[in-house]
Amino acid sequence: MARIRSIKPEFFTSLTIAELPLSARLTFIGLWTYVDDNGVGPADARLIRAAIWPLEEAPDILQRTREDLQSLHTARLIALYEDSGRPLVAVCNWSEHQKVSHPRKPRFPRPEDLADLRKDPTPEDLQSPPEDDESAPETLRPEQGAGSREQGAGNRGRAKASPSADAPPRADVERVCKHLADILEKSGSKRPDITAKWRDATRLMLDRDGVTVEHALAAIDWAHSNSFWQAHILTPMKLREKYDQLRRQANSQPGRQQQPGPATASRHMTDEEIRDASVFG
Repeated sequence: MARIRSIKPEFFTSLTIAELPLSARLTFIGLWTYVDDNGVGPADARLIRAAIWPLEEAPDILQRTREDLQSLHTARLIALYEDSGRPLVAVCNWSEHQKVSHPRKPRFPRPEDLADLRKDPTPEDLQSPPEDDESAPETLRPEQGAGSREQGAGNRGRAKASPSADAPPRADVERVCKHLADILEKSGSKRPDITAKWRDATRLMLDRDGVTVEHALAAIDWAHSNSFWQAHILTPMKLREKYDQLRRQANSQPGRQQQPGPATASRHMTDEEIRDASVFG
């Protein structure tokens, strides 16, 4: 059932939106009325076509709808993923697009809510047996308190005192942050600002979690060569939260080529990067 949504004037001046084909822009707006109040809906091109283009009679409209979904996924405006074998589509940054006053109970989980690696829609994971993890990855952000995060990190390393706000930037922290910003810019996104929040999350990952700079860089490279993770590892906060999943998945299939998915990465890993990614962490 279609829902009433709002659209901001900034939509029409967005450089990201301007790079999309016209049909993809309309499909993106139409998806807002298609998904539920949690920003998620079934990723069935036939249902989406019927909801968004009900009066379009062009013979290629279904194929165009599929292509629009691919373009929106590549632009990181939507996420195509699976939950228990069920294909889903989620509008990224949903809360920034829509303010639902009385949201109904979500029918589907958002991709960021799927903490279990078994639910990630990658061919490697779907062909691998489920792992017996000691505990689910923590979802607390660093600023919400380090205690729970430290408990979930096991024996990664000893915690260090938080640096003073007046302390100069650390070279190792800046290297990781700059590398992620470079990767995002090369992928076509607007270069993000390296904020204090970015630096704090990176410092905690290096000091508290015991992740080396080289392993952090390899995790970023591996994530952005993967058609699913490239749309999710956009900040050091998300990198730290999902690091264990990235490490397990990279180690489970270190040399396998990427399979066709909802979208394919424009960047291919070198043999050296694949070797590094297979042992990061």
